[in-house]
Amino acid sequence: MVARTSSWGGTGEIDGGRGGPWERRRSLKRFHERGSCDDYRAKRTRTGGIAGLVDVEGEPTKDSSGNTASNGSRIPCSSGVADAGCDGDGSLTEQQGLELVRLLTSCAESISTGNYEAMNFFLARLGEMATPQGTPIHRVVAYCTEALALRVARLRPRMFSVAPPRSLLDPTEDDNATALRLLDCVSPIPKFLHFTLNERLLKALEGRDRVHIIDFNIKQGLQWPSLFQSLASRRPNPPSHVRLTGVGESRQDLQDTGIRLARLAESFNLAFEFHAVVDRLEDVRLWMLHVKREECLAVNCVLTMHKALHDESGKAFMDLLDLIRSTHPEIVVVAEPEAKHNEPNWETRLARSLSYYAAIFDSMDDALPKDSQARIKVEEVFAKEIRNIVACEGDERTERHESFDGWSKLMEDGGFRCLGIGEREMLQGRMILRMYSCEKYSLEKQGEGDGLTLMWLDQPLYTVSAWAPGDVAGSSSVSQPS
Repeated sequence: MVARTSSWGGTGEIDGGRGGPWERRRSLKRFHERGSCDDYRAKRTRTGGIAGLVDVEGEPTKDSSGNTASNGSRIPCSSGVADAGCDGDGSLTEQQGLELVRLLTSCAESISTGNYEAMNFFLARLGEMATPQGTPIHRVVAYCTEALALRVARLRPRMFSVAPPRSLLDPTEDDNATALRLLDCVSPIPKFLHFTLNERLLKALEGRDRVHIIDFNIKQGLQWPSLFQSLASRRPNPPSHVRLTGVGESRQDLQDTGIRLARLAESFNLAFEFHAVVDRLEDVRLWMLHVKREECLAVNCVLTMHKALHDESGKAFMDLLDLIRSTHPEIVVVAEPEAKHNEPNWETRLARSLSYYAAIFDSMDDALPKDSQARIKVEEVFAKEIRNIVACEGDERTERHESFDGWSKLMEDGGFRCLGIGEREMLQGRMILRMYSCEKYSLEKQGEGDGLTLMWLDQPLYTVSAWAPGDVAGSSSVSQPS
């Protein structure tokens, strides 16, 4: 199999000095910038050998003959690998993982160089080997393969036709809602985002009598029950009125969410009003948000900001920041994937997605059995992100994740200043992780407490942060986190 792979990958187009980005960027620094290869091998034991096939920016490396190579960074077998699903044969799982990544990178090369015969071969071989029901590396490669197939079909519709199951290509809102509820039950990721940001919101809203929160991506409102409970139990004076503005594109979903939250607020004896804004994010205007001067206003942007980067001119993102600034918020809380999936080069996005989502899928193995239908449903939500990152371009590519450093520059250029994440939020995050009894999760500060990142082993997953318009002086309780 290895010889055959080399034969397909060794066409004149690939080897003739035009090896494509995988070859040209082989000298870039390691993609885990803060850890050595030894650190990586010591920590990552269940992702099937990705590190050995990717260079420092998440790019596969090659040997002198042009074949994808492990570069000596083979991951030793451990009990973690065996647990990932190989009947106790960790070395077999490692070899399968290495071969899958070799095939994936060779497939990407064949697409870049227009070698259609090789594309067919590699896609077919990957389709035979990778599965959404295997180990984490099998699963992430399966979804990356699907993304490559969709990319090929989009670029060459007359030559290739790909028709994945409709449930995978365009899951219904109900499927997404179910998956998000399942994820909230089995993984600390949603609770880390919601509870940590709620703690920051409580600090900003402390002592305020009338509260207004604008949620630009409310979905099912899973974030708000805990905040309602905390506001209702605030002593000596809970707020006399709480208003929540939820933005979304489905009128029915917003209505259902509003009814659920209104009933919950009533059970806490909290005066509550829900206001729905049914529109696309880029079409929301200030008058739709019903901002009132007497209210203390907070803006919530959980997994929202990156979608405004689809407009590569930057106008859509700056318009969103202008809209937020015009509400005169006391605080703007932000949660985003800690990843660099917004590179112009799609091969770079593929390589980085491979590493990032392998860690996500690895974390799912600790939460759910490998044969769990619930796990498959949850991971299909992430699979949709992979497809968008790899297969789409232009305005269609909406999963444009940036690192916290990238967001900091974007926010500061847009006239916002960082308020910081303090010890209260750090303690809240640690409490969430203790609930799940998994030592592979950890928290890491960004800078001097500018943000807080959830980690899986050595892989950053999500970062939360807090901001305010630079021309508005926040209260002492907001601008000095503690």
